[in-house]
Amino acid sequence: MSAVASLRAKTLRALAVVKERWPAWYRLLRYSAASCIVAPMTLVLLFLLHGVAGWEAWHANLLSVSVGAVPAYLIDRYWVWSRSGRNRLWGEIVPFWVITVVGAAISTVGVNAASRWDNSGLIVLVNFGTYAVLWLVKFFVLDRCLWPSRRAPSEEQVHRPAGAAGA
Repeated sequence: MSAVASLRAKTLRALAVVKERWPAWYRLLRYSAASCIVAPMTLVLLFLLHGVAGWEAWHANLLSVSVGAVPAYLIDRYWVWSRSGRNRLWGEIVPFWVITVVGAAISTVGVNAASRWDNSGLIVLVNFGTYAVLWLVKFFVLDRCLWPSRRAPSEEQVHRPAGAAGA
């Protein structure tokens, strides 16, 4: 077995253990990987719209965040939280977009404030900084409210005699 194949096998075994023992951490790892795809795309688009095309900073930020929200939703729903079936407009799509718009609004306020210095690099840095601060909050909202995990019953619940009062 080659070194690469061995490393791949060990990594997959470790991920399987994390998925089984700590499913929330496993989702956080996947959420991180999804962000590694979406965040650079959003930042490049922001730089191109503001730095190259000359758009106002807040317009460029709002559009780049909105464009990035589409792949973010799809990757988060299908890959991170393993949801399938129809997308529910009011139960999934609208709440996800509200979270995104609130994040975009906070990001846009920061980007607009940074635009006073007319420095595209600073604007991208402010966008990334606000994204990083809101990133973890968004994970917990998605994980606990929008797509809560389907937990298996506890050992105590499984072995409780019928009619016994619960704790």
